[in-house]
Amino acid sequence: MHDHHKEVHKNFIYGIILNGSFTIIELVGGIFSNSLALISDAIHDLSDTIAIGISLFANKKAQQEPTKQKTFGYKRTTILSAVINAVVLILLTFFIFYRAYLRILNPEPVEGGIIFFIALFGILFNGLIVLRMWKHKDKDINIRSIFWHISEDFLGWIGVLVAGIVIIFTDFYIIDPIISILIGLIVIHGAFGIIKEGVNVFLEGVPEGMKISEVEKEIKKIKKVKADHDTHIWTLGSNYNALSIHVVVPNMKIDETYDILCEINKRVKEKFNIEHTTIEFECSNCDPNRVCH
Repeated sequence: MHDHHKEVHKNFIYGIILNGSFTIIELVGGIFSNSLALISDAIHDLSDTIAIGISLFANKKAQQEPTKQKTFGYKRTTILSAVINAVVLILLTFFIFYRAYLRILNPEPVEGGIIFFIALFGILFNGLIVLRMWKHKDKDINIRSIFWHISEDFLGWIGVLVAGIVIIFTDFYIIDPIISILIGLIVIHGAFGIIKEGVNVFLEGVPEGMKISEVEKEIKKIKKVKADHDTHIWTLGSNYNALSIHVVVPNMKIDETYDILCEINKRVKEKFNIEHTTIEFECSNCDPNRVCH
């Protein structure tokens, strides 16, 4: 897990450097080309750089040791960061929709030469960040939120490039806002997926792709385990799942349950990526009517 966080940390640093550098290039290009669109997008890229910085902070915070007040530590800071970034991404996309709507009503001439070369830089810089984060996007919700931020920019610059070529040869200016709207719809779909997953984590739902019945079935395969029930599985943070379960075994001494406990922990970690467990053993032939008071 430490290696995972270290690699994610490096990806965030890499993203801040590249995205921050391109923001400066884009701002200078916007000033020289007198392009309000480029200057506006430079501000958008600056917000992406800030979002990566927030995710970097959350990733470092998640590695802090638990305290007496935060007994599970700060692992969910990455989830909170991902949800915040996804919400910001949706708001920015709606702002792009608004700009696109205005452009459709009043198409504006575009300075083809400078914008074409800026688009090439945008594809290069954002493409490098996307490739860097591709490996971890399905393993870490925090990095996936940034992945969609940068993917929006990457796809946007491909759209600008295509639109620029079309405009150079046809003067069909309206293609620029049309492409922006299509890209925005793709990005919103990804952002809503992140919010849905984040809300599921905060409501302590079962992690996506995992079934309680499969976990219970696996535990029942262990020798001397008669049954299991009252199972709860939830996510503490990115790639860190927890399990609470009651396991029914024959009447035995406490130290005799140790091997069963070790086997349960081994299986749920290897097959279901469950790192933290709380297991309560119950006696199969004890009086079922006996209750705790």
